[in-house]
Amino acid sequence: MAYFLLVTGNAGFFGALSLVAGMLLTAAAADQAAARSEVAECVVVKVFGEHKEAIVDGGLDTTLYHHTLRCPGGYPSTMARDRRLAPDGGTIRVAYDPRRRVNPAVEGANSPWLPGFLAVVTLAAATAGARRVSLRWSRPEPEPTPRRRRGPSGRSAP
Repeated sequence: MAYFLLVTGNAGFFGALSLVAGMLLTAAAADQAAARSEVAECVVVKVFGEHKEAIVDGGLDTTLYHHTLRCPGGYPSTMARDRRLAPDGGTIRVAYDPRRRVNPAVEGANSPWLPGFLAVVTLAAATAGARRVSLRWSRPEPEPTPRRRRGPSGRSAP
C-alpha cells in the first residue's frame, strides 16, 4: 500500500502489483524449498476425481484428484493433485517432513528455481520502477530565466 501511495501514476499501480507478485512467488519458492527429509514408497489405494466447474461462463473446468495412500508409518495418508499420480494399486515415492510442517509432495516434483527466479525478476521490476520515479523527483527543477520587462514601445527596458 505504501508503494502505491508513494509512487504515483501507472508506475505506482504496476509497481505495487509487481511487489505483491514477487512476495507471493518468494513464498512459493520457500514452500518448495522446504525440507522434506523423508521419502516413502506409498501404494495408491484409491483415486477419486473431483470435478469443479468454472464460476464464470467460458472459464476452465478443473479436476482435482484425491489419492488415498498406504505408506509405511501411516503418513501421509492422502494427497490431492491436479493430475492422477498413479493408477489404483500403483506406487509413488512421496517426500515428506516427519514433523509435518509442510505438505507432502511427489519426490523430485518441487523445484524452487522457477518461482525463485520469477520472484527476483518481479521484485527487480518493482524496484526499478520506484527508482525511476524517485530519480525524477530528486532532479532539481531548472530555474526559469528572468523575463525582461518591456516598455510601452515594445522594446526591452534597460
